[in-house]
Amino acid sequence: INFISELIEYLEIKNVTILAGRAEAIARHRLHRESYDLATIRAVASAATCTKYALPLLLVGLAGMINETADRAMLKYLLPAGSNVMAEIGIYGACYKISIIMTIFIQTFRYAAEPFFFSHAKNKDANQLYADVMKYFVIACAAIFLITLLYLDIVKCFVGKKYWAGLPVVPVLLLANWFLGIYFNLTVWYKLTNKTGYGAGISIFGAVLTIVCNLIFIPLFGYYGAAWTTLICYAAMMLTSYFQGQKHFPINYDLKRIIGYIIFAISLYLLSNLFANCSVSLKLLLNTVLLLFFLGTVFK
Repeated sequence: INFISELIEYLEIKNVTILAGRAEAIARHRLHRESYDLATIRAVASAATCTKYALPLLLVGLAGMINETADRAMLKYLLPAGSNVMAEIGIYGACYKISIIMTIFIQTFRYAAEPFFFSHAKNKDANQLYADVMKYFVIACAAIFLITLLYLDIVKCFVGKKYWAGLPVVPVLLLANWFLGIYFNLTVWYKLTNKTGYGAGISIFGAVLTIVCNLIFIPLFGYYGAAWTTLICYAAMMLTSYFQGQKHFPINYDLKRIIGYIIFAISLYLLSNLFANCSVSLKLLLNTVLLLFFLGTVFK
């Protein structure tokens, strides 16, 4: 940036704006969108190098689409005989939307985190920074997991009473998306080391696992099988990425705390089920105590 600025000043070129960042990120800002007569981009590498890096990421995206949508597409053809197919798909789809609460946070985090990871890649304390980001990300996801489930009596009103039969899959789907978020955090290793081919391999592995598990579990368990398939897929991708990442780009994640937060959140949710027969007001009060206990323990 400094060199380009000095060059522009030396050549006395007027009305030029220099921006540092990813083109797709800059284009999201209204201040810059459709504000210039001409835009040029400085290439970061040769076309062959860029293609070698980016093409596997295309496969990552395509495989991700399979992981995200295959369950609902396959339900139509694999539900057990005698099922009301459209009703089952509707119930699953409605309850899946509740887990989108976690997905929205994860996607928002990704937009901010990836440029952040790249911008700090050369810092001497980058690895510790990545480990800290992971820890606080897990805490945030744990809070979302608990808030959604401890106040499910309120949240479920957004999907309509006729869909409440599928609410038992919500914890499974929330946990699945939580693992997906952890996986996204872990992908920093293959992006920073230019080993995006590993990312493609892990994503394709996840897509194959999704298809195979859906073929096995949906005929047996209906949409419950689809939910558990999602969890199995994302858990497998998360673990695979972690172990591969430690070989190629070791990061000292605080596994004791991270695993502890996950178990702690799940345990509090299971404990809240003991209040299932209480009145809604009492249940919400007791669940609030559990949530405050979690936050107090984590941030003490």
